[in-house]
Amino acid sequence: MTEQLRASVVGNALMSFFPEVDAQMREQAQTAMLFAQRATRDVVASGQVRDGYDYYLQQLKFLGWDATSPREPFAPDRERRKVLDEMLARIGASADEAFSDVTRWSLDALELNQPALFRFERCSLQQASFQLLPCRVNRPGYLDMVLYHETLEREERLTGFLYRERVVTGARAQLVRFNARLFEQQFGERVRQRLYQALLEEVCEV
Repeated sequence: MTEQLRASVVGNALMSFFPEVDAQMREQAQTAMLFAQRATRDVVASGQVRDGYDYYLQQLKFLGWDATSPREPFAPDRERRKVLDEMLARIGASADEAFSDVTRWSLDALELNQPALFRFERCSLQQASFQLLPCRVNRPGYLDMVLYHETLEREERLTGFLYRERVVTGARAQLVRFNARLFEQQFGERVRQRLYQALLEEVCEV
């Protein structure tokens, strides 16, 4: 099964794809994700919003993503813990264990791919946050994804942060559904043209 798994770095996000997610749906999800990231980055940089996460979710919703309540509330405390296992447990709790398994595979693959890891860390440190996004086909034309978003504290903004023990204070996890057909019909070509150079520079297969 692992030979068919796919992963990609999209800005400050590591996206993980189950085998049934074909190349077209992967590209649609990556394009929508990058658009939402860049739109959020612009409004935060201009000072129009303080916390970009809610704005980011609104951008995703506009592009065809619908959030549902996670199965388990996620309120991380300040105790030090095995960070990767904790992140993966929260991802599994928001959907099911298969989502955490494919994310673990992607994290292991990322650690071994230095160019992809460098891109991911550079964007994450610039944004002071990162995301893990396992994606699976729910039904034809729709993807289910767990959106794990973590804010990095100042003292944690170091290379290798994903694999270090650190204090988790600002993390959220929720199940999100992406209507890839809607995105393609209403936004796909227009967004691709707008992000042509960014897609080349900020999307990297792991």
